[in-house]
Amino acid sequence: MEWSRGFAHIAALGEPVSSVLYGITAVRMEGTQVSEVMMGMIDPSLEHWDHRPAPTRLVEVVDRLVEGDTVVAVFPTESGALQMGPQVQVDVLPEGTETLAAGDERGRRLTDLPRF
Repeated sequence: MEWSRGFAHIAALGEPVSSVLYGITAVRMEGTQVSEVMMGMIDPSLEHWDHRPAPTRLVEVVDRLVEGDTVVAVFPTESGALQMGPQVQVDVLPEGTETLAAGDERGRRLTDLPRF
């Protein structure tokens, strides 16, 4: 699968990008919260996957973020390419539960990704 030109503009994140970049392509929800994701490692060239997306527990995504890795939502385009969406962050709910959140970049949220 090819990346769209929009994905190559990773500097648009506004922060330095770590040497490891992960992309989330789908989510599994429990109620209104993300419980699991399809996540893969993106090649530093932004041209292909180093490790194709696979089911990943929420705690593993949180660990990647705590370690300083960059995680972004990756959306399919109509042409079948992939386009980078918002950066994913850890969100702590009022009761202390950790979940994932992603900004509202170009009207896209983490919960707008396909379900698996």
